[in-house]
Amino acid sequence: MVAGLGIVQLLPPFPGVPWGRRVLGIPLIVLGAAVSVISYLEWRQVQAALRVGAPLPRSMLPRILAVTIAGVALLSAAVVLVSASH
Repeated sequence: MVAGLGIVQLLPPFPGVPWGRRVLGIPLIVLGAAVSVISYLEWRQVQAALRVGAPLPRSMLPRILAVTIAGVALLSAAVVLVSASH
């Protein structure tokens, strides 16, 4: 979340791409909020499984993080390339 806020508030605007900071920062802010909610829900599932001796559930977080970070990296490259062409 902090990285997203830093990008939106502190990064200088990209020449010719006024929406660039928001496109890069907002997904990171949403990712931070999603990670906190999903972490809590997964923690509850793990606690319930431990109490009854059941197998631990698999975490969705590695997949979510990998896909979102790769997507933001691709968006970053696109914004930089569009900005460089202006």
